[in-house]
Amino acid sequence: MILLIIFLTVIAIILLIGSLFFIIKYSKSIKARTQEAIQYILDSKGFYSKKILIVNSRIIIALNRDSSMLAVIKNFNLNIPTIYEYEMFATSFITSIEQKSCLFNIHYIKNGLHKTLHINTINKEIKNFFYLVLKEMCAKKIKQKYPEYNFTMTSASDWGCSYVWAYAPKNCIFAYFKSMDNPQIFKINLLREYFTIDTKYNYFEAPILGEAQQLLIYEKDFLSKLLNLLFESIKEKFLIVSENKIYYDNYKETVYLSNGITSLQSIKLNETEEVLYQDNRLVFIPYGSAKTITFFANKDLIQEFEEFIVTYNLRKIANEFNYKTDKLINTTPNTKFIIDKTRSRLVYCASLNSLSKFSYINIAFDNIEDAKTEINNFSNFVRIYTKNKEIIDVTCKKHEVAQYILAQIKSIIEE
Repeated sequence: MILLIIFLTVIAIILLIGSLFFIIKYSKSIKARTQEAIQYILDSKGFYSKKILIVNSRIIIALNRDSSMLAVIKNFNLNIPTIYEYEMFATSFITSIEQKSCLFNIHYIKNGLHKTLHINTINKEIKNFFYLVLKEMCAKKIKQKYPEYNFTMTSASDWGCSYVWAYAPKNCIFAYFKSMDNPQIFKINLLREYFTIDTKYNYFEAPILGEAQQLLIYEKDFLSKLLNLLFESIKEKFLIVSENKIYYDNYKETVYLSNGITSLQSIKLNETEEVLYQDNRLVFIPYGSAKTITFFANKDLIQEFEEFIVTYNLRKIANEFNYKTDKLINTTPNTKFIIDKTRSRLVYCASLNSLSKFSYINIAFDNIEDAKTEINNFSNFVRIYTKNKEIIDVTCKKHEVAQYILAQIKSIIEE
């Protein structure tokens, strides 16, 4: 008896699986035949489609290859494929697409009349179809406004395309179309603006309408493509400080940071008050803003950036030094003493790894009167006396460094 029950159960399962397989195969066959029949109808109308959306047997919508026209087929019957209603209208005449509960309303103008196409089904496929329609409409308007740029990438903030983004890699031009409420189209050069891109967290921040804000991206791969293309432009155009990590635009005083994989960050140094070095991040404090910019980095990148800031500050003293005659001496970790024979001066720099605290003192050779070394609380320093009755103390980490500086100064005085 138990064996019979098991046998019947197995037979039932086999029949169920077979039925499901037949239903799936049959439904696929119906869908394929419907697709083929619709394609034939569209071809016969001279409508060459890019995408066909079969909502149900009552309504089918197609977008043509250049995204300029929509074709609508209503009340199609696969058993009588010659009976249907057909309408076609330009996508540029769509005035709005709205979602209400379980209903899509496509409002458009045809022959001077306001009309509405109702779709009483909502799913991801339908949303993606109308996202494509709206995005292509907006992208076309962006390209019409800026025909001089080759926008090869487009995306939007949401399926309804509240904002549409476009990027021209050759010029690093990022354009955006604010399509809702007082439509406006603008462009920026991303290399001249503050931006943050982090594909790991799908985060993008850039100035829109003059204000830095997070930009939502509907297509996930858009951001990774943008990062790669933008980073390639940065590598081609700007000075390599650390390969795949730090690049510098000397003209705009902008530094670009990357972990080489998922993040890309621009920092305008002339708009930055201070940089803080923490265990796993660099923190930038802009002038006059409570908002800080955080860039996550490993110890090597943090150290390389700190060295870059030291070099950046040294450039404020002189664009270049003659390393055969001039001497840059590390007195403590964040101070340097410079014997600048090229310009006949001594320079004492403090807080070289800082932006706001960085400072330096110039002493002309002909203003030096005397110098000597001192030790105070186990700290070595060189005391310099000037003819203007000034006293400058140069703190040194090591006694040998203080002695070396003293010898150099005595040599200058004797000359």
